[in-house]
Amino acid sequence: MNKKAIAILGVIFLLIVGTLGFLIYSKYASKSPSVAVSPSPAATTTPSTDTTASTTPVANIPAAGIVQLSSDLVISPALFYNGSGITYFDNQGGLYQASLQNSGAGLLLSGKKKLDIPVKPNIVKILWPQKGNDFIAQVTDSSGKTTWSYFNSQANSYVDLPQQIESVDWMPSGTQIAYVWLDANNKATLNLSNPDASNYKTIANMWESDDSIHVSPDGQQILYYETNSTAADNAINSVTIDGKVWTGLVKKGQNSGVLWSPDGQKFLFNKKDPSTQANQLWVYNLTSGEVKNLGFMTTVDKTVWDNNSAAIYAAVPNSGTPGANVLTNDNFYRLDISTLAQKQLVPDNTATVDGRNLFLNSTDDKLFFKNAQNGGLYYIDLSQSTQP
Repeated sequence: MNKKAIAILGVIFLLIVGTLGFLIYSKYASKSPSVAVSPSPAATTTPSTDTTASTTPVANIPAAGIVQLSSDLVISPALFYNGSGITYFDNQGGLYQASLQNSGAGLLLSGKKKLDIPVKPNIVKILWPQKGNDFIAQVTDSSGKTTWSYFNSQANSYVDLPQQIESVDWMPSGTQIAYVWLDANNKATLNLSNPDASNYKTIANMWESDDSIHVSPDGQQILYYETNSTAADNAINSVTIDGKVWTGLVKKGQNSGVLWSPDGQKFLFNKKDPSTQANQLWVYNLTSGEVKNLGFMTTVDKTVWDNNSAAIYAAVPNSGTPGANVLTNDNFYRLDISTLAQKQLVPDNTATVDGRNLFLNSTDDKLFFKNAQNGGLYYIDLSQSTQP
């Protein structure tokens, strides 16, 4: 082999060796030195910059088993549709949402935020629909006049309903309302319309000008009663949604207030005791026609049905008169509707707790309520209740 060929082969060999060496060096040199990674920090909740926010349970337990969730002055608190949080208004007309978390020691509210909607002053109550993101705000002005405003979530704005509307309730779809209209001649009619009162349809004439209406969960009938009657008998009646069938249900006694059961087969109502004039809690069974006294001196705004329509939870005053627009001091009970068996949820309460706006979570093991004594949001862990 001549010298020229040997030289060429030598060059090729060196090129191959050099290339392999370069590749091996690049592979290892390009790797970053190994670093010891610290474990991820445990999940924590960052406190909100809102000075009214509370991300840990407030250290205020007025009775064993009753826990304060928020010190905000809440109006019409309600559970998220998926049960993961709570929404409510404050006394300035702002709307808030917060998540529910289980800390191991109990529930807490976290991630509280104020929603970017117009502020509506003088809100006293919110009518939440079964479906949808809209709602109706009940407003009371300085003169005591009650009006309603519909909030359109898509337009992010309120529409004040006409002042001729005397009573209103949502239809189950969340796309219509039923209401009582009182004209200039004091003639009342029952109507259906869009939530802003447009595209209305008159169902029937009403005999009284001050009826309060309550739509059944299936939207097939409406219960109504007079709100300002002083007669010995103030009936609770029903009318079908087409206005064709009218029925007197509870005819004797001073009756008021309606709270439908979720299955639409029963409703709670108040009846004044003839001797003391205090409100008693009664139930009417639409299937059997049975009406009975539940043995509690309380009102429907201090009660809630369980999700199976088999039992109720009630805040029952041990001082103060329910329904008299005064604050009360309550004990809490569960009552089986069929057997009337009672269970006190917590020991006798000597602190100031006035339960309003009661609502349950989807599994019926947490009872939430507003304490009217201080406006805060509270709950009772029903799974820990041990009273007989």
